[in-house]
Parts: sequence; structure tokens; C-alpha cells
Amino acid sequence: MRQSQIDILLEKSRELEVLASKIQIAPRRTASRPSIDRLITSYHEWYAQALDIIPDEFKDRFRDEFEGGFFIHKIKAFLEAPGEASITYDPKISSDENEYWVNPFEKTFRAPLIRQRQVLAEVRQKIEGTGSMSQHILLIEQLCRNFPEFLEPLQDRPRERPSFIVEDEYDVQDALHALLRIFFDDVRPEDFVPEYGGAKSRVDFLLKAERIVIEVKMTRKGLAAKEIGEQLITDIARYKSHPDCGALVAFVYDPDRKIKNRRALESDLTRRHDGLSVYVYIVQ
Repeated sequence: MRQSQIDILLEKSRELEVLASKIQIAPRRTASRPSIDRLITSYHEWYAQALDIIPDEFKDRFRDEFEGGFFIHKIKAFLEAPGEASITYDPKISSDENEYWVNPFEKTFRAPLIRQRQVLAEVRQKIEGTGSMSQHILLIEQLCRNFPEFLEPLQDRPRERPSFIVEDEYDVQDALHALLRIFFDDVRPEDFVPEYGGAKSRVDFLLKAERIVIEVKMTRKGLAAKEIGEQLITDIARYKSHPDCGALVAFVYDPDRKIKNRRALESDLTRRHDGLSVYVYIVQ
């Protein structure tokens, strides 16, 4: 099973820690400028990727470990001046070489980075949960996130073979159904949902053994961010009453990029709603 986005970020943070640990070289000298620039670029890319994924409620804590303050130096200060020497350092008084630096690695990079890892671990706990269902959700996420890559060779087949062209939501359902059957034994399409608002409706797929419902949507004219959001809110309320629904996955395929701020919509809806775990993946 492929790694989740959070796991990739956690693994990358350990690589950053190794890079940063080699910047301040004892005694009292720093690595080359290219090495420092490599760390700065790598960290900023990682930081931006993390902020793009984590929910808003965690962002202030995560940012604080980067920003620090006037008196409390953290990662930002380390990246800006990793080689600045302390004017108060006196080797006759202290034998600790770390006190030579204004922004020592252990205090201003490693310690706040560990706290950023803790934030990511909490995000993973909230989004992915625990136990076997968490692993199933991770697999479904990978299938959804990589859906365009799956379609690419089918849409441009050699030797004049007919292409599989996705024209509407039903095409997306057919393709995802085939993918799900590779990994799950009991995939039930078009399962009935108990009455909601005086009418019965169907879900797209039910993984009965895993207790996961999957709803598939595709944007089109008249069905963009606002309409998708309204539909998902209605779906969430409806699926709470489904006896086999322990988690709801909403896969929104948006090839024409009608949803301008997909991360915001994902973040707003990917959480627990009155006991139902909801995961929204918008793929463009």
C-alpha cells in the first residue's frame, strides 16, 4: 500500500533534519552556501505542502514552530542566519559549542521540527483514524488521487484501439468500480439508503465488509464548487442513517478545474460529522 500524504511529509521531515544537522560544523564553522540554500529550498517546499494539507485548526500551531518571535528563535531564524555567532559566547566560561551560535541547530531547528511532526501526527489521527478502516481509507485515497494517471494510457491507446473517454459521472463510476474490485472482495454498486426527506436514494458503492460508502461526483456546467458542496452536505446527513456506513468517502472528479479552491472544500468537509467520518477527495 502506498503512503499517505501525511506519512510522506513525516518521512521528508526526517530528511530535512539530517540536512540541517550538517549546517553548523564544529568547531564554529558552517557548511557551504549551496548546502544552506538546498536546505532552505527543501524546507520551504515541505512547509508549503504541509500547510496545503493540514486543516485550519492546526495551522497556527504549525506556523508558530516556523515563525518563532523576537525573543524565541525557531526554524525561520535558523534558515535566515545559521552561521551567526553569539556576541556573548565566551569559550573560557562555556565549553558547550552550541552556545557559540545565535541559532543553534538543536534549539532553533530540531526542537520546533519535532513539534511540527507532532502536529502532523495529530492531523493524521483526525483524518485517517485508527485501525483497519484507516488502512482501507488510505488505499481508497490513493486510488482517487491517482485517478487521472490511471486514465491517461486508456485515453490514448496505440494500434488504433478505441479509447476510454470519461464524458460524465457514469464513466467515472465504471472506472472506479473496476479499480475497487482489484482490492476489495465485496463491492456493491447502487445500494439503497434509508429514506431521507421522504424519499429513498442510492449510494454509488458500498464496501460492506469494510463499512465504507463511496459517493462519486463529476463537475460539469451548473455543478461546480457551490453545488458540489451543497450535495455533499445533503449526502452526509443522509448516510448517517445507513446501517452499514461507518465512513463516507466522496470522490469528486474535476477535470475542467471548475472548483477553484479545492483544498478549502476538502478541509471544510473532511472530518467527523455527528459520529460519521467523512473524507472528501477532489481530484483535477
